[in-house]
Amino acid sequence: MSVHAAPTIINTNDSINQNTVTTAPPLTGQAASQANNANSSLDISNTLAAQLQPSNKALSDANQELLSRNAQLQRQVNNLQTQVNVLVYESKGQLFLYGAFTVLISLLVGIFISWLVFVRRERW
Repeated sequence: MSVHAAPTIINTNDSINQNTVTTAPPLTGQAASQANNANSSLDISNTLAAQLQPSNKALSDANQELLSRNAQLQRQVNNLQTQVNVLVYESKGQLFLYGAFTVLISLLVGIFISWLVFVRRERW
């Protein structure tokens, strides 16, 4: 890889083309190695990320797989939400029945106690 300085434009006589481009001589020694290191660090094709970048087909396949997995998980969430709603309604119904039985038993106990009191009063 050869390294050259940026081109410069010189303006001279009208007989010479005004867009003549000249370049600096190539770098040597330490300056050349630093320039090579700078260029190689900017060269994206040699990086690990560039080498491991998946193809468009692989990305498309992975995207489709993730979309199908997302749909499957969404169905599971909906099913579980339905089950939660059923359990909540069942527990509310169960609590209503417990309350109804409590009132019924309280009523029966009250009638029994009042019967005991009134029957014993008549016997006195």
